[in-house]
Amino acid sequence: MFTNNMLIMDEELLADAYLLSSVLFVNPEMMEKESTDERIQNLCHDLRDTGFGKIASEFEKFHEKLWDISEEEHLFALEMTPSAPPYLGHYGFDAPKSCGEIGVSERNMYMIEVAAVYKHYGIQMEHGEMPDYFPAICEFMAISLIEKDDEARNLRKGFLSSLVKPFLPKFIEGLGTKPWVHIVSAVDMLVMNEQQMEED
Repeated sequence: MFTNNMLIMDEELLADAYLLSSVLFVNPEMMEKESTDERIQNLCHDLRDTGFGKIASEFEKFHEKLWDISEEEHLFALEMTPSAPPYLGHYGFDAPKSCGEIGVSERNMYMIEVAAVYKHYGIQMEHGEMPDYFPAICEFMAISLIEKDDEARNLRKGFLSSLVKPFLPKFIEGLGTKPWVHIVSAVDMLVMNEQQMEED
């Protein structure tokens, strides 16, 4: 659980919020509308019911735009040379300037570190996706809440503070007015609140 001005968010609700954030980066044409609507509405209700209205508001703003997102908009915003790539390492490290730099680039070292954390939890990337893919990171943040031992908790704490949080503001800035900015903003608030709890 974590606190927010004396409020406590249950870890099950936190996990639901992270998992939904991961799912909402999928092309809307591949979503089942009724179940997706219900899932967003239920999460927002639970967030508001426990005093986390600002986070709920970000999901609701995205929900208002969700079914207007075309396949073309999703493709060019998140897949084909996007202006705001959904890869956190993009917002902290320059891309390698040559093939020879790929293996020793800072971004590659970052991705190796992210993948090593996944491996510690027994998680492997599927479909050839890169470890810093934002939906994968959100999914990991939900799954890793299951682990209760101190070593796993400390590893997760370091993951949030050094491999996730520093890159979210630039991702938000890069997304501008695109619908997904609300999802990343919600995740940013979830991470900040989780970190505040660790400090208390």
